[in-house]
Amino acid sequence: MPQLEIKQLVGELASQHGIRIDANDPAIAIVLLNRLVLQRSADELASGIRTGLQEFEEAIQKVQTRAGQAVATEFNERAATLRSELQRDVTLAGAKASEIVFRVEQATRQPVMLRWATIGIVAALAMFLIGVWIGAHSLHV
Repeated sequence: MPQLEIKQLVGELASQHGIRIDANDPAIAIVLLNRLVLQRSADELASGIRTGLQEFEEAIQKVQTRAGQAVATEFNERAATLRSELQRDVTLAGAKASEIVFRVEQATRQPVMLRWATIGIVAALAMFLIGVWIGAHSLHV
């Protein structure tokens, strides 16, 4: 304890309690010894608290790492499940779309084929009738 603090303590004892002691009095040595013991205990306590906090922070970091890994694993599993379900839905939608396109082509193909067949028959009948007409007129000439 610095000399100035000792003098301050001696002065406070004298003014507050009317006790006059000398700076070299054994009571001051006891006060200094108590202060040293208290300071050492406080230092050990602070060191223990710092060590405990550091261990606690390390444990928290490990828990966070494990929790992050668990969340990432769960997220990846759910994303894979969702991806496979979406792929299945896309495949089913593609198959349904192909079926719809096929049916539309079938539905439009029949009238088109019927129309061309009708045009072909009418054209053949017209050519036949033209041939008959030309044949009938060429015989009369």
